[in-house]
Amino acid sequence: MGRKITVRLLPFFGFLFLTAYLRSASVNVVYTDYIRLVNSYLENVYSLSPYLHGDVLTRIPVNYLERIVNVRFFHYSTMFDMVLGAAFLSLNAYLLGRYCERKRLPLAVTALLMLLMFSLNKWEMLTNGSGWVHFAAFALFFCHYLSLEALLQKTGDRKAARRLLWLPSFTILFFAGPYCAIYALTAVLAELVIVLRFRRDFRQSAARVLAVLLPFGLYLISRSLSVEERHGATTDSIFTVVRAHPLLLPRFFVRSFASEIIGQESAGQLPGFVFTGLGLLVLALYALAFRRAAKLIEKERSLFPLCLIASGFLNHLLVTASRWIFLRENYGMSSRYALQYQVGMLGLLLILFLAARDSGRQGARRLAAVSLLVFCLGNLATTAHEIHMAPYRKENFLAMRTVAKNFEAESDETLVKVLSYHDPVRIRKALSLLQHKNLNVFYEKKE
Repeated sequence: MGRKITVRLLPFFGFLFLTAYLRSASVNVVYTDYIRLVNSYLENVYSLSPYLHGDVLTRIPVNYLERIVNVRFFHYSTMFDMVLGAAFLSLNAYLLGRYCERKRLPLAVTALLMLLMFSLNKWEMLTNGSGWVHFAAFALFFCHYLSLEALLQKTGDRKAARRLLWLPSFTILFFAGPYCAIYALTAVLAELVIVLRFRRDFRQSAARVLAVLLPFGLYLISRSLSVEERHGATTDSIFTVVRAHPLLLPRFFVRSFASEIIGQESAGQLPGFVFTGLGLLVLALYALAFRRAAKLIEKERSLFPLCLIASGFLNHLLVTASRWIFLRENYGMSSRYALQYQVGMLGLLLILFLAARDSGRQGARRLAAVSLLVFCLGNLATTAHEIHMAPYRKENFLAMRTVAKNFEAESDETLVKVLSYHDPVRIRKALSLLQHKNLNVFYEKKE
């Protein structure tokens, strides 16, 4: 009983840690992507007209309700969004803890996996509250993977079977946004494993695959009708870039794996070859974990870790394929991608520990323990660096708040530089709207 309570409490303590970090590192002020969101949706937050376009699914429809709640009760507080993101990350940790509990992993291992979950390598997404919905999406992804797990563990689990028919539509159409591609591919690959490895009913798997592909197809249609802003990206073709910089893509891909150990900023001025070496180390662990996953699936009848590691690896591929356009070898190490990558790290470690337990070999246990230690030490260094940086980040937020409140007297150059958005006209329009509606930095309680 004590172990169960401890595992359930760890996500709560993680949530308290994240909220304490957010209070120390940020304040309530709109900047960067919020400028676009204010202009698009806050003229009338109750209006559906901004969503009545072909690209509606790229706008992540659940934000419609969330913005109403935020405006109505919190006067459009970015801090509310940040705390919401922390809450859904804690839900991810809770689901992971439940899995570790069912597999009877040692409490110390579970606690260290939670430590990785709450690493501040995700500081950029945490402090930019508009990313709250991505934390929610990953919690729904976890629910899908755990439902597949339930089907394998308990033949004829009707609740899990029904959930897998409606959950993909709910997730993709309302929450997932750009993350749904990897989610859909991972879910389809998992169904292939279920059919080919476990010889389960093909018709049932086909129905579940359709339940994923139909909403995903709708998302692709919607995305094809959207116009994406990519400020600072090259307009050259990939063939031109590869001819000029033949090592850009391989270095970009390999170094993105290094960020699973240590954040780019916290690594200081380490030379590029160190990031390349760390990335190759993590890639080697991925390869080993994929190799051991086959035996694990058969013995444990467990797909959850395989779904996580497949999702993480595919996210590395996706980020490389979509972000090479910024022509920076370390761009894939950015904190904004840590949430996508960390599922792979967690899946990798789960596979190593479960395989080591089943094999009973001392060498396998030592490898799992050393791997966990390496990831934990690197992420502790990243977290310590972010805690150190928190007052400076808050100072920067306070400067943004000052500029935002006095935007009418500020120059275009100052607005663009301080509020991190490339269009001063849109910045002024957004801040004028917030001022008129008594929201965000302009909110004053009326007598």
